[in-house]
Formats: sequence, C-alpha cells, structure tokens
Amino acid sequence: MRAFPALLISALLFTATADEPLVVFFIDPTAYDYSGDAMLVRTPGGRHFVIDGGMRSTYFPTWDCGAQRVLPLLDSLEVTYLEGVVGTHQDADHIGGLISVYENMPVGTAYDTGWPYGGTWTYEEYLEAIMENGADYVIPRRGDVLDWGPDITVEVLHPVEPLSPSSTNNSSIVIRLTYDEVSFLFTGDLETNGGEDVVLAALSSGEIDDISADVLKVGHHGSFTSTCTQWLAAVDPSIAAICVGAGNPYGHPHDEVVQRIQGRGIDIYRTDIHGTFYISSDGQGVYYNAMPPEGGDPQPVDGFAVYPSPATAQANFSWDTDRGDECVISVYNLNGERVLEVRASGGLHTWDLGTEGGLASPGLYAAVFLPEGGEPYTEYFTVSR
Repeated sequence: MRAFPALLISALLFTATADEPLVVFFIDPTAYDYSGDAMLVRTPGGRHFVIDGGMRSTYFPTWDCGAQRVLPLLDSLEVTYLEGVVGTHQDADHIGGLISVYENMPVGTAYDTGWPYGGTWTYEEYLEAIMENGADYVIPRRGDVLDWGPDITVEVLHPVEPLSPSSTNNSSIVIRLTYDEVSFLFTGDLETNGGEDVVLAALSSGEIDDISADVLKVGHHGSFTSTCTQWLAAVDPSIAAICVGAGNPYGHPHDEVVQRIQGRGIDIYRTDIHGTFYISSDGQGVYYNAMPPEGGDPQPVDGFAVYPSPATAQANFSWDTDRGDECVISVYNLNGERVLEVRASGGLHTWDLGTEGGLASPGLYAAVFLPEGGEPYTEYFTVSR
C-alpha cells in the first residue's frame, strides 16, 4: 500500500537539484528471531543499488525480508529499476531476501562472491533467480572499481582468491564507497580472523591505499568475532551502523563490540533500536535521518514541530495557530503507509504511538501537517524503544 508517495518522495529525496545527496538506507530486518543485512544506496546521480536483502525462510514462521521490507521500500520511493544488487556472501540472512528482489525487479548487474564450494538451497535459488532475471553476473575481487556512476568511487577491498572453504563470512564482498570527501564502508559478515586481518595486512603493505570511512557498516551484526580495535582505528568512522534483528538469538550486537565503538566516541545507530533509518551526505558531511544541509535530528521549522525525537511513549505535534486553528495531521512510515490521520485543533496534538496493528514500530516517520486553508508541511521524527 502506498498512501502518499509523491509527498514522501519530494520531501525526502527526489526534488531535483544540481547536487543531489548520496543516501543510504539501512533496512530493519527484524521479524521473529530472524536477523540479517539489507541496505539501499541511492547515488547522487539517481542510481539505485541494493546491498544484501535480509533473511528468507520457508520454515515456520515464514519470513521474506525482500518481499516484506526491501520491495515495499523501493515501491514507496517509486524505484522501478536497480542498477545493481550486491550479495555480500551466501548466508541466507544476506541473500535470501534478494531472491524476491530478483523475481520482481529488473536488475542491471548482480555482484556475487562466486562461492565455488557448493551451497544451500537458498544460495541455489538465489543463483537461479539471478539467471532468470537476466542481470549481468559479476564476481568482484580486491582491486576492482565498480561502475556505479561518475559521481562516486566504489572500490572492492575484499575478497581475494582463493576463498576460504571454511568461512562464508570471510568471503564477504567489502566495498568502500566514496562521494567527494565522504566514505561509507560496507563489510558484510567479515570477521577479524581471516578477514579484517587480511585487509589490514594489505593496507600495511600498500596493496590497499585507504580503508578509512565516515560511516562503517559494522561487520557480522555486531558480533564479537568482528570489529577489532585495530580495525576501528584504521577505519576511524564517525558513525557506526548496525544491521541486526531485534529478536535474534545470538545476542547481537555483543556488548564488548558496542563498548569498543562507544569508547572511540563513535555514534551508533541500530536497526533493532531505531528501525529502518537512512544516512545522507552532500560529500562534505553525513546526516542521520535528515537531508543536507540541515543535518542532525529533525528540527522545528516554519512553526511546525514534532517532539520528542526519538519518541518512546508519545509524540507531540505542534503548529502555529496563526496558520489555522484546525490542522489535519497524517503520519507515514518509510514504506509510505499511513499509520495515523487525525483532525486536531488548538496548536497541539499528542499521539500515544498507537496504530491499528498495535504500537508504532521503531523507525523513521513523516508527519504531514495540513492546516486549515494552508499548504502541507512535512516534518520527520523517529520512534524508538
């Protein structure tokens, strides 16, 4: 269901400008006890790339992150073609959801590890979906530079031949995406032993020039097997993004990793807490759940405000009554679905975060104010738990 896509698109991303921002969505994979990675990259030139697609399970409880999260997000943003899809490695919580993506969306290039040691039925169905989709099949290796458009540079830092037959995680495709002065590092499930240490050795020898990044997609959902001290020092991010399911049985992210990241003064954003979120960049700075040049948390503008953000128990919507005593307030999630519509008066309305399906899920929301006799205005806020 798309309730108000034109407004959401124009306000959030797609008003054409001479210098459009880079936007990376970190998609919440939460369902039951499943986890995974799923991301959407929108380049400054307007191209779209998916990196991993979360879990797909045909066992009870059934779940398909690609069908339930990735495709609805693409639909709400009116994306009808993907220039590329990256399956970082063959684990089901990364490539399972991509099966539905390939089955329902034309794709230009499929980037895969080329795992040569056989695989699960999920990996086999994933490869079949790529073949039936007709996407070009590419196996990236260190030193490759991917063509994602003239406005960004996309370097492959890992893997190298031969792939380890004992670790799918350490076969992860690791990508460093750079837009002007800003870089994002996507790490899949790369582990410290046999993965991060291999990349760090290549950095030390000069085979790799740079792995620093403003935004680090934390490896392996924040597991203690990844994100060692030396890795953090070399990457030196200002933001750590963790893709992880809220109900996962592994305890991800592990406390020692979170403490290690926080100890370096790095801001952490997590899908299990913040839901689906996005980070944008104008090539000079990075902005959490906001577009350049505003940055930071959404701020009251032009007499409209939503607070607190993040909202944990309630959200207050306020407006300048000079614009009209009555105001229709509509709230949409990132899928473009309307979760609240109310007519209020007096310049203030309080929402208890209740929806028809229960409480509003953690994540980013758009509040659309339509004052009596006025023009609509959109303000963004987040819900947390």
